[in-house]
Amino acid sequence: MALNTFFDRVKEFADELYGSFKSSHVRVISHIDADGLSSAGIFISILKRFRVPFHLSSVKYVSDSLINELKKEPYDLYIFLDLGSGEVELLKSMGKRVFIIDHHRPSGDDIPMLNPFTKGIDGDRDVSSSGLCFLLYREFFKDYSMVPVALAGALGDLQENGGFSGLNEAILNWGIERGIIEVRKEIRLFGGPDYPLVSSLERTVEPFIRGVSDDSAGALSLIESLGIPLKIGEKWVTLSDLSEEQKRDLMNELVKRVESLDKAKSLLGNTYVNLMEPKGSPLRDLSSFSTILNACGRMGKGHLGALLASGMRGDILSSALSVLQEYKKHLSNLLRDLKPRVVGKVAFIDEGIAGDTIISTVTSIMSKSIKNVDLIIGYAETEGDMLKVSARLTNRASGFDLNEILRKASTTVGGRGGGHKHAAGAQIPRKMKEDFEENLLSYFE
Repeated sequence: MALNTFFDRVKEFADELYGSFKSSHVRVISHIDADGLSSAGIFISILKRFRVPFHLSSVKYVSDSLINELKKEPYDLYIFLDLGSGEVELLKSMGKRVFIIDHHRPSGDDIPMLNPFTKGIDGDRDVSSSGLCFLLYREFFKDYSMVPVALAGALGDLQENGGFSGLNEAILNWGIERGIIEVRKEIRLFGGPDYPLVSSLERTVEPFIRGVSDDSAGALSLIESLGIPLKIGEKWVTLSDLSEEQKRDLMNELVKRVESLDKAKSLLGNTYVNLMEPKGSPLRDLSSFSTILNACGRMGKGHLGALLASGMRGDILSSALSVLQEYKKHLSNLLRDLKPRVVGKVAFIDEGIAGDTIISTVTSIMSKSIKNVDLIIGYAETEGDMLKVSARLTNRASGFDLNEILRKASTTVGGRGGGHKHAAGAQIPRKMKEDFEENLLSYFE
């Protein structure tokens, strides 16, 4: 029943949005992560099909300085993708025509908004912002070709946990029924089962495989040590080419090289294959597609990610893969010697270690490997006298709602925050860091 009610809301929102397109030059603002850029790719595809002019930017978060800049712009219509639900009052202060498409918990309803929580659907796990944009695309054009982009966004927001649920599951099933998506139980490496194996191994950094990740000679040596050929004729060997025995031998060797049991378990699971992409393309595996989009956003190249998500390939894909390599090297260097500061059940990564576009990735990775804590907090220096805060619950934590905790802890010190139950963020005054930590620690005694 909730889904049917929400589909009615999608139609209503689509009609209102289309009415606003007719005389507008549209300003689109998306988040920089994989879900935000997937959303942007789908939404600009809608605008292109309707021949609506637009200007797109990807941003880290909604801030006072961003709003002040947007107020000065001449555009008629502003669309916020994968952000804005928690800053309704701030967006109202723009004095502009604004629409929000976002799956984060809303702080108000005074702005036209497509948000699952308003209809009783869990935006933390059951649909991402790219899924919402896909539903609009489907409503406008009765077209399912953007299913892979919607799922890539959901994967980027960690909404797949042994499978999809809710609207994400519906979107997946539509893709399977139409021959767009195939689900396989497989070793999960970069590029997926149809990508050259030596490149898959080298480019897999989450989990980090010792002596293989980011090491072409190491990946080559591992394959040779297992007696697996590099090529069959002129074709590079892929996971799909291996026998069950070869896969078992490979998996056993990979498990030895991964630092924790939880991370080793993550090597095996569902892979989501985009059958519309050619074999050998890194975009054929939707987790890899998501990784590439995230890298583009985190390295300040959000426009590449959005264009890739909209369907462009060629030079755009080549440039995005170069950004990915740069991103992985940067991330690998950051993680190599990282030692968080632990206070009770909370681990802190202090400012000055990671930049404000990459700290959330660092905290996400650390949350899967750090032991004996419930929460990991990462700080990064940002504009003015503010600190960006990235928060992630670890696998052992239960019964916490980070959206509420971050919102309250940051507001108390003159900041702003929110997000999801298991992952959230905030901006706080730098001088209030100690008070913020004191507030935060009170929830994890």
